[in-house]
Amino acid sequence: MPTIEVTMDLPFFLRLEDSVKVSYDKVCKESRIPELSGQDIEITFLRKPACSIDKSDWTHERTTVAIMLQTSDPLSDDSVNAFAIRNCLEILNEVITSYQATTGEVSNAGFISQLGTSDIQLFADIHVDGQDIRDRWPSHNIKTFPLPDDKIEEFKHYLTDRYDLPLSRLFLTNAMLSLERGQYPLAILQAATAVELRITQYVVGMLKANRWSPEAIAPYEKMTLGGKLQIPQTDPRSLETYFTGVSGFTDAYKNVRDDLTPLRNNVAHRGYLACQEQAKRAVEIAGEFLKIVNLPI
Repeated sequence: MPTIEVTMDLPFFLRLEDSVKVSYDKVCKESRIPELSGQDIEITFLRKPACSIDKSDWTHERTTVAIMLQTSDPLSDDSVNAFAIRNCLEILNEVITSYQATTGEVSNAGFISQLGTSDIQLFADIHVDGQDIRDRWPSHNIKTFPLPDDKIEEFKHYLTDRYDLPLSRLFLTNAMLSLERGQYPLAILQAATAVELRITQYVVGMLKANRWSPEAIAPYEKMTLGGKLQIPQTDPRSLETYFTGVSGFTDAYKNVRDDLTPLRNNVAHRGYLACQEQAKRAVEIAGEFLKIVNLPI
């Protein structure tokens, strides 16, 4: 029977041994491959020596996870790639989530955290019937040229407190990082926070410019993201009041109100475990919104 095996060296240690069999349909809920429905997956946990993690006398080890699947018929190259990159990422993150739910551990020979697509692309070994089919590149994104002069000046201003840090942009950057690490609910919360912060900063700035008192502004600041987005246009507390006619704003505003906000509420209030596509969409919505709502107050 054709065999696919994906091996990943984790940058931490899981106190798991031996192997476990799980149903493909139970553990792979995203990007399912129809011909793999009904198959079993074997997940094996191996101890791997790790040198020079620290100077202690403890045995230094980390965990290697091997994911093996046998099929009755050979798979196409596209299906093999989809299983190795998308399905195995989901399996590994399910393993990590289940482990943390069991133990509550966040550190063991490294920080225990979920993985991202780039981890699989850069570090996983992929074998089909024992043959290495992995095309490996040194990185998925690399920029070696220096920052342009205007960016160098901007960097210096942030470093020396001449400019206030663009906190909404930093929240969005953290959302992108969480997306890459496979922390999808967190990515959604951070993306929504980036949007809410920018809306609040802009509207509060306009209210202050129009001589609103701190006491009059305070109730607006305490409103939820959904509440701020429901304020009718022409009300000075509505962002729409200031951006009507700006190219792209109407669609970006609608996406935040109708897509990002309900998803954020599901995560924050109902404990919804979002998937990769939902987190990716949330980050995209927030990014497009911040590009448009980036005018000075």
